[in-house]
Amino acid sequence: MNMDAISLVRHGDTDSLQGFALENGLQHQLFADTLADFDIRIPKFPIIDINPNDIEDWLLAHQVEHQAISAELGLSNPVNLLDANWNDEDSFYDWIGTHLSLHQQIVVALGL
Repeated sequence: MNMDAISLVRHGDTDSLQGFALENGLQHQLFADTLADFDIRIPKFPIIDINPNDIEDWLLAHQVEHQAISAELGLSNPVNLLDANWNDEDSFYDWIGTHLSLHQQIVVALGL
């Protein structure tokens, strides 16, 4: 699992953002597939692509998936991933760090 792709994304860089979206989407699919192996179904959305000009819809779908995963695994409810200003560099990097932590917790909980 490539945690670098979801942690080393650069603010304002569309190429690294698309690499982030791809790896993030693949990880979310793995999480959903692993849960499905235990007959647990979570909401799934097409989050493998990001439109940087319309990030709000992607953020909402992404938040719903993280909430469902966390609830099923008994993890603390994730922070509000919608509460970020991706136009502000500091806010963007805070979001990336928080999001990475969520993925690391899920990986441990699922034993991946």
